[in-house]
Amino acid sequence: MQHDVGHAQAGRCHHEPRTDARHPILIGGSGEKKTLRIVAEHAHVWHSFGDAATLARKSAILDEHGSAVGRDTAAQVERSVAVSRPPSEVADDLVAAGVTLFTTGVDGPDYDLGLTQEWVAWRDAQS
Repeated sequence: MQHDVGHAQAGRCHHEPRTDARHPILIGGSGEKKTLRIVAEHAHVWHSFGDAATLARKSAILDEHGSAVGRDTAAQVERSVAVSRPPSEVADDLVAAGVTLFTTGVDGPDYDLGLTQEWVAWRDAQS
């Protein structure tokens, strides 16, 4: 079976993702019908964007797809999100929504790492 992804075709593989895979698959996106279904079938990590309420809703949809394909995505697919606000503002809500992996971005020419430093300090304080 093929998925039409713009100008490319992405074929479905016929193997269940291995939980011990040395090369985990991260799939990013939030399309409720196609992308989250592909995440449910193949991903080890799902990466998305948005606030905690949106992530919780999309995560529930991902788990519905997981049930449909016979996979416990709540246990087998890590939730990842790009953060653009300090942890003091959003971390508790994102963790409550099931997020366990947080990504920050930096952009030149100044490469301000302030937000990344805040998230690292937050992470270290959780231990």
